[in-house]
Amino acid sequence: MESIYNQLFWIWSLTSVLPEWLRLFLALFVLLQLVRLILLYIVPPFFNLLCRLLKKMHYLISYPIMALLCTMQRSRREAGKTGISVWIDFIEEMFAFFERFFNKMIQLFKKRRRNKTRIKRWTFYSATTFVILLTAAIMNNPNQWYTQKWKKAEVWLNQEHVPRQASLASPHPKEFILNKEYKEGGNIREAPTLTAPRLYTITNGEILHFLNEEQIDSKGIKWLKVQSANGVEGWISALIVREK
Repeated sequence: MESIYNQLFWIWSLTSVLPEWLRLFLALFVLLQLVRLILLYIVPPFFNLLCRLLKKMHYLISYPIMALLCTMQRSRREAGKTGISVWIDFIEEMFAFFERFFNKMIQLFKKRRRNKTRIKRWTFYSATTFVILLTAAIMNNPNQWYTQKWKKAEVWLNQEHVPRQASLASPHPKEFILNKEYKEGGNIREAPTLTAPRLYTITNGEILHFLNEEQIDSKGIKWLKVQSANGVEGWISALIVREK
């Protein structure tokens, strides 16, 4: 998982020099293409298998019921009743409907295999056109999703999620404290960014043990990985602490 995060970070870092609309287009294009591949290669075989299994179940359920209805109808004819009950017609029609439905679906999946190239081409064109229109709509009329979710996603993508390992462990670990009196204390966060969830709030004079890892976020703020006296590990801004 760490290698995936690391590769994602470096790939997105290469796109940071591109205009914002082009970054948005690339993100939506990749997302829509993944959805397209899932719909083309995973969903149809799954539904094809499901239809075949349901057809088998339908046969196993309908065969004894229809045999019982035939026996009942034979007994009725022997008793001089030639008519067919409405509920018998309803059950027969229901079983016939499901059988036609499953047969039709299986035929459609076979037809899809014959038109596979055409379907791939037209779904690609449709997905690309939709991404272009969606990108233009978002850039011309930014909504709440774009202004909040997209910005947070960019911050997350622009920070390296794989911690850098220290080359040599320091024989005398550094200790930090708040560099001035803060009434509300200082926040230790889950990740090296101001938008990350808060894990713990230290008080003035509380000692933090430095874990030999540093990162700089997209705003240029330096973050230190620390551990509090009660064992909480996280990141704290270097702007609010000083070495003891």
